[in-house]
Amino acid sequence: MNNSQKMLMALEEQDLEKADHYFYKALEQDSSEVLYELATYLEGIGFYPQAKEVYLQIVDVFPEIYLNLAAIASEDGQVEEAFSYLEEIKPDSDFYVSSLALKADLYQMEGLTDVAREKLLEALKYSDDPLLIFGLAELDSELENYQEAIQGYAQLDNRLIYEQTGISTYQRIGFAYAQLGKFEVATEFLEKALELEYDDHTAYELASLYFDQEEYQKAVLYFKQIDTISPDFEGYEYGYSQALHKEHQLEEALRIAKQGLEKNPFETRLLLAASQFSYELHDASSAENYLLIAKEDAEDTEEILLRLATIYLEQERYEDILDLQSEEPENLLTKWMIARSYQEMDDLDTAYEHYQELAGDLKDNPEFLEHYIYLLRELGHFEEAKINAHDYLKLVPDDIQMQELFETL
Repeated sequence: MNNSQKMLMALEEQDLEKADHYFYKALEQDSSEVLYELATYLEGIGFYPQAKEVYLQIVDVFPEIYLNLAAIASEDGQVEEAFSYLEEIKPDSDFYVSSLALKADLYQMEGLTDVAREKLLEALKYSDDPLLIFGLAELDSELENYQEAIQGYAQLDNRLIYEQTGISTYQRIGFAYAQLGKFEVATEFLEKALELEYDDHTAYELASLYFDQEEYQKAVLYFKQIDTISPDFEGYEYGYSQALHKEHQLEEALRIAKQGLEKNPFETRLLLAASQFSYELHDASSAENYLLIAKEDAEDTEEILLRLATIYLEQERYEDILDLQSEEPENLLTKWMIARSYQEMDDLDTAYEHYQELAGDLKDNPEFLEHYIYLLRELGHFEEAKINAHDYLKLVPDDIQMQELFETL
């Protein structure tokens, strides 16, 4: 039994002191071939410092070891050191293509995707390895060169690439076509990818694509696949609930939204969806509760405040609407409901101040003008009421009641 084997046995016994002892004996006494096997094993189990020490001792015998040294340096965040090792592999080396591929990986990690692409193009001058073509297509896709990406993926055997990478070229082609706005051919490739091998990301892309194309029945079909096969897939419930809503399946839409909230109780989109569905199912109390939860954690509360104000106005809860002023809403319709609340509570002077602030922005809203006109008349501002009534009748000329009011002003 050589020293390398004794070291590994000591590691299995978790005797690190003995392992360290045999490690240094191995460096002194074991052959380069045995040390190569030892270093490869140590690298595989994450013993990078020890693997590096062995590699450095035998790199002159096995020059491909520069690839291993570069990989270890990269793992340690020593990118410049990694590049220095790769520079030792010259174009006449059998391992030059591998060094270019690793350089491409390093440049991509550094955010230099264009430079990474150049390295793969250089590598392809020496080799037509499908993985190089695939890597180039991946970079083209990342750089939004979708037509070039499609051409690259189309050269490859989908099954072979899937076995090697776990990625379907059909899925990638479908995604690229979707980005180019060619939705019909995109769905063809995505469906083909899904037929050959189920993948929740592909199903989600298909569902989302069909939803965006307003083919809600098909969207529901693929969302349902995810719900059945991959219920732990992150974030599909919102899109699924919206597709169900478009298909007028309100109760099911609410159930899916609630299902999503069990995973992410404070996701604003789901809370707003659950509120909307509850409201449409005539459950105003639940609709309000979802909005109040959303308000506590949302970055933008404008839509939430508008929906709350709408519910409160329907229930004549004017005090609750006025309380929303503490949130300093900016939405014009929310502000108008605050003005209406003062009007309904007979605080006409305060209502008038709010209406004046809004009049410029809402002058083309007939309902706003109608309430404003009656407020002005009640306050005795007849000339101002007449001007606004005139503007209202331009928008709604067949309103007989307003026409009669206009003639009395």
